[in-house]
Amino acid sequence: MVEGYKKKSHEHRSDLAGEHRWGDIGQLIFFVVFIIGMIADVFFVHSSAFLQDLIPWYVSLILFLPLFFIAGYFVQSSHKKIFQEERKELVVIKEGIYARMRHPMYFGAILMFFSFVILSFSMIALAIFVVIVLFYYVLCRYEEQVIIEKLGDAYKDYMEQVPMLFPKLR
Repeated sequence: MVEGYKKKSHEHRSDLAGEHRWGDIGQLIFFVVFIIGMIADVFFVHSSAFLQDLIPWYVSLILFLPLFFIAGYFVQSSHKKIFQEERKELVVIKEGIYARMRHPMYFGAILMFFSFVILSFSMIALAIFVVIVLFYYVLCRYEEQVIIEKLGDAYKDYMEQVPMLFPKLR
């Protein structure tokens, strides 16, 4: 078994492969650090003041809103597919949003952070965002190792057909 494996509160469900033990707390910590960094930059540090002066607030809001709602769609639809639809056994989910990418929930979270970078034009938030993307990549790779251990070639074939984090267009 891959080190760090933990099923968490879904232990009774044999149709779930497992998540990294630091996944949820890591996401929470990065969220808090991101918000603090963004607020500190916008209101105190002003490292991005030149961008905020160049681009009107309503332009960043117009860019932010669709990104934010698209991100919410990815998170919500993938969460529904994984946690609200209980299957008889662990299988590769290939339908719906999972036909376009392997980790739509993480993609949605990344897009949500990016929407706030666009809203604030904060250089500090952008730097933290880069680290957050790396964190999600590590989570993806870890979870894929767990799934490969359990499903083998079926998941490897899926990996060859469907991109990890960015949606496959038609």
